[in-house]
Amino acid sequence: MILTSKFVDRGEEMKYLENKYKSGKAELILLYGRRRIGKTYLLQKLVKEFDGVYLLAEESENVLEDFSNILADKFNDVVLRENPLRSWNAFFSYLVEKSKERILVVIDEVQYIAKGEKGFLSILQKHWDSSLQYSKIMLVLCSSTVSFMEGVMSYKSPLYGRKTGSWEVTEIPYYYLPDFFNLNLEEIVRIYSVFGGVPQYWSSYDPNKNIWENMRELVIEKGSRYYEEPKYLLKMELRDVSRYFAVLRSIAQGSTRFGEIANKSRIDNNSLGKYLSVLEDLGYVVVERSVRAKKGGIYQIKDNFFDFWFRYVYPNRANIEMGMDIVPLIKDDFNVYVGKKFEELARKYVMILNAHGKLPEKYESMGRWWHKGEEIDIVGIGKRTLLLGEVKWKTLSCRDIENIIKSLEQKAEHIGHNSKEKNYLIVARKINCKREGIAQLYDLNDVFSPFPR
Repeated sequence: MILTSKFVDRGEEMKYLENKYKSGKAELILLYGRRRIGKTYLLQKLVKEFDGVYLLAEESENVLEDFSNILADKFNDVVLRENPLRSWNAFFSYLVEKSKERILVVIDEVQYIAKGEKGFLSILQKHWDSSLQYSKIMLVLCSSTVSFMEGVMSYKSPLYGRKTGSWEVTEIPYYYLPDFFNLNLEEIVRIYSVFGGVPQYWSSYDPNKNIWENMRELVIEKGSRYYEEPKYLLKMELRDVSRYFAVLRSIAQGSTRFGEIANKSRIDNNSLGKYLSVLEDLGYVVVERSVRAKKGGIYQIKDNFFDFWFRYVYPNRANIEMGMDIVPLIKDDFNVYVGKKFEELARKYVMILNAHGKLPEKYESMGRWWHKGEEIDIVGIGKRTLLLGEVKWKTLSCRDIENIIKSLEQKAEHIGHNSKEKNYLIVARKINCKREGIAQLYDLNDVFSPFPR
């Protein structure tokens, strides 16, 4: 069954916010992250814990009136109920009056207010400087528009230097998925490969149906809940999304080097860097460099849902609009796609092992390595040893493992590391080999083990 009411993870975020509240000092906190990442659920839990005020802004001319009604109910203020606040100056003056005692006030989706009232941030700055900073308020400004919040924190913003803390809410780590779904780990890897660590997507997933039925109902049929999701998310941040779509489609379909992306997307080299930089800042694209490489690299889509959508949905939009079921097209390639995502999970897991001192030594540099057609999934470069790892989305026998180690030994000669001692590590979906000593062996149960928490 799906645990829709369970507050999965977010312990670090809650501890941070709770400590800010318990400081007793005036706090101006900026909290942000992409839509559906769980910010509102987190803040509502905080508001409930400390009996705070939750104010949700919308694209409406009645925001002040709506806020007045909520504040009137909160403070049982008959006068305010009959005479709603008419200006943002009046709103902040009211908060000043109510913050003589400790009070938590959350303004969610604050970008809508700033869009409708150009001087909103300047008004807040004036009240913060004159009185709020000396009060007992904890004011949390929350936004789903990352570019807006980065602007609020920039040097040119009226609030520059005023915030007492900021936090970007990111995806939930993959190893919490078994807490959310009572499903076998192979199915959980497939779900994660499509939906990543976005809790709202998890909540929408029906575990009583298979992944293909969920794909149809949530993503790949016209009118489905997340059919237009990437388009909607990018339009929140950017004016013209067409070129960004071209870049993301190129990367999702295998053009990962700068020149390849330029050719595939038909964007000239001088302009492409800007689009890639924006997508990196928004958290949708990441540059991956080979271990030990100081420049170059390849571009990958960091967000699993975006990767899936631009790989399978966007190129087939015409067919989908005509009512075609594209599941058969996805099935032909899906195992390869999941294998790629499992490789990413395995690298995250090995990095956790490294951080917890579970490897032969703490490796200073770790990641994927490639050079002139040769590639190793995981390479760790330490002071004493060289770690060589392979990831396989399949069941491995002892013979398979022996062959993998031989292949790693041959590839290691091209790395150019003078360490005499080499350690081998293999991560697979399943391992049917009890032989010890030849390599560190990990399967799905290990990858989702609870110790990283």
